Amino acid sequence: MISRLDILRGLRRLHWLRQRDPVELGLRGWSWDNPPLRPRAYFGLGVSEVAYRYCETARDVFLRRVRRLEFKPSPQMRIGSIVHSVFHAAAWDVRRLLVNGLDSWRVYEELAGKARERLAELIGGDGVSWAVSFYKYLVLGWASEAARVEALYGGEAVTWLPWFTEVRVDGSSLGLSNNLRVDALAEGGVVVEVKYGKPLDFHKTGLAGYALAIGSQLEVPVDYGILVYVNGIPEGKPRISYEYVYIDNHLRHEFLEKRDEIIDMLETQREPPRQPSCPKTCPFYEYCWGACS
Repeated sequence: MISRLDILRGLRRLHWLRQRDPVELGLRGWSWDNPPLRPRAYFGLGVSEVAYRYCETARDVFLRRVRRLEFKPSPQMRIGSIVHSVFHAAAWDVRRLLVNGLDSWRVYEELAGKARERLAELIGGDGVSWAVSFYKYLVLGWASEAARVEALYGGEAVTWLPWFTEVRVDGSSLGLSNNLRVDALAEGGVVVEVKYGKPLDFHKTGLAGYALAIGSQLEVPVDYGILVYVNGIPEGKPRISYEYVYIDNHLRHEFLEKRDEIIDMLETQREPPRQPSCPKTCPFYEYCWGACS
């Protein structure tokens, strides 16, 4: 996985952006009781419902929230869910063994040896082969980083641990859910989101939503984020890439505008139009276009 040094280098490139365009105080999460952060209504929205416009018209949110339609996850959604589960399990397992005083090299040996059993418990069956490989890849990366830090700074005390994952955040003061889950938090309060598939611009908008929610709950500034993209599975070896993001005023405004659009739609119960370019992988495709296909 990404090392502490890589994070510091990546974020250093963003410092000058923050200097040129500092975040306005009115766009900090702790300004939740004033416009534009104060919502017109409180629906307990998820960040993904607001920011991730896989359906450009947000009709999918309408169908779930107003029509109360159930949907069957697409194959890509199921893979994405497994990716997140494996990511969280690997970080948690490495952290637990390091805290218990195990040497970093022994951490990898123990977890790699039990990987298939662990994944079978996590995702059922005998564990998907690519998920086992992905788990081992993550464990190796985090254990190697722990070994590097131990070698550089010495001592038996734990001086480095993997990211905190599946961090719960209360975003209710912003009209969001009181049980948001951030994929991970890195050192310095950097928001981390893990995505399966190709990079999309609205992923950055999602980072802004989480930054605002954390700021509203903890009253601390959150200015940086990392998007972790996982590809190459299930057909091959996992490929992981990163994008460092300065969560600027534009991204914050964009998230708030999209939140207000969703709130207006839910208050009026106005049904959005179908998306003309709707992919057949959309879980609501048959409902929207079934009679036309």
